[in-house]
Amino acid sequence: MVGEEKVDWAFFPAHTSKTDPLQYDERAAVRRCGRRLSPLEIGCYASHFKLWEWLSNSDLDQAIIFEDDVIIDWTLVEKLAITRFADYGIDLLRLHTHSPFPYKLIKYKFFSENNHLIRLTGVASGAAAYLLSRTAARSLVSAYSIIGVPLDWILPRYWEHRILNYCMFPFPVLHRDGPSTIGEERYAMSQRAIYDRVARIGWRLRDRAERAYVDHCLFLTKRFLPGPMGNSGPSFLPAQPPATLRSEPFSS
Repeated sequence: MVGEEKVDWAFFPAHTSKTDPLQYDERAAVRRCGRRLSPLEIGCYASHFKLWEWLSNSDLDQAIIFEDDVIIDWTLVEKLAITRFADYGIDLLRLHTHSPFPYKLIKYKFFSENNHLIRLTGVASGAAAYLLSRTAARSLVSAYSIIGVPLDWILPRYWEHRILNYCMFPFPVLHRDGPSTIGEERYAMSQRAIYDRVARIGWRLRDRAERAYVDHCLFLTKRFLPGPMGNSGPSFLPAQPPATLRSEPFSS
């Protein structure tokens, strides 16, 4: 593929079950998701968590993480890989989501005429592709060693882990169409007691209240990236970022 040979990448072995230091909390899963998590969901969670753990203990500034069923614009990914995004206040850059989402436009022409930087202001599931800084990886490792929700639910929770969700638009990564390898049978597990249903409603209400509070505080206090907002002039980031900045894309 064009550009692939210019980027230092490798496969990371996936996990099929939880591994140290992860623990699975079935009660939390039922009270948050309305069901138990399937073994494949737990394995997916463990795979991403071990990548976060690896990045946390590395000397790299960031990593780009891809799942194995994506189609990648390697020309753009090469630019992402040699740009240290933490210098711009970006610790998490989502490169794909599975669902539409509300957003705030942050920068027109982020890398070029044809792509822009936005910030997610709601829930958008999916972890097929994302750029993560080492600082953010350490935060995720310290906060999410207890498995209580699917992995897809972790990255979007900026109001909880305080890692803002930025996103490239249009996406530089596409998800191959087809049935989920995790399987749809997990949605048939939705059997729970009335007190678990009540607990879930309470958790969701508290969650939405916290998200609204964080969104309000961000609107009042967050200073966004410098530079022009208008859809005119050159792109915000240079076409050829400094090659001395280290980054390493990995595929799960």
